[in-house]
Amino acid sequence: MSRCDDKQQTRRLLAAAGLAVPRGVAAAGDAADRRFLEEVGEVVVKPARGEQGAGITVGVTDPGHLREAVEVARVHCPQVLLEEFVPGEDIRVIVIDHRVVAAAVRRPAAVTGTGQHTVAELIDKQSRRRAAATGGESRIPVDDHTRDTIAKAGYALDQVLPEGATIPVRRTANLHTGGTIHDVTARLHPALAEVSVEASRALAIPVVGLDLLVPDIEGPDYAVIEANERPGLANHEPQPTAERFLDLLFPRTARG
Repeated sequence: MSRCDDKQQTRRLLAAAGLAVPRGVAAAGDAADRRFLEEVGEVVVKPARGEQGAGITVGVTDPGHLREAVEVARVHCPQVLLEEFVPGEDIRVIVIDHRVVAAAVRRPAAVTGTGQHTVAELIDKQSRRRAAATGGESRIPVDDHTRDTIAKAGYALDQVLPEGATIPVRRTANLHTGGTIHDVTARLHPALAEVSVEASRALAIPVVGLDLLVPDIEGPDYAVIEANERPGLANHEPQPTAERFLDLLFPRTARG
């Protein structure tokens, strides 16, 4: 479990197993951080320990923002990671007993304009819908991350979004911050399934959610960005995640 909880250890184990992970370093809070930013151009800043997207800043491109993002991450964990930003679809793959059971694309929260409501009003409506659909587990926070994401799209919270225009309001796809999940199990490329199984074996954990960034769900290219030791199995209906988990616990009653 600790191998997934500590993102630095996760990276080391996966890289040692020959799996692709983004370039990354531990934040030092000095010129070394700036040099890494200059080398890769755009980074993701994240606490070494944490969950549900807390403290993560995506798309950092300048030294001032980098310092701020590191401080935000340190609120959640003293150790902070800087990783090269990798574009692509965010996929969560559920592996149980070293077999792929489900895969889903996770998309960050976004709002679509009506031509009458401000971005803030649209966020509030979308957040209430997500909370109702998830029993209160998913809401869109209106924080600096949200404001920055909206600003990069060319808007502000108090501006009316034109009818039909869709903008992201978060950069991370976590369900707890308003993200959505869409089943793609049948479309997952065999190479990505194999990579996910290899990752579960490298971590020696029987139930894990692997987060991959991929240019194409139906293609073989990928980068593993995280491993979650407590993945939400109920999020992947209609795939039989609960059934496979019970099979793991009670193998004598498994139906194959």
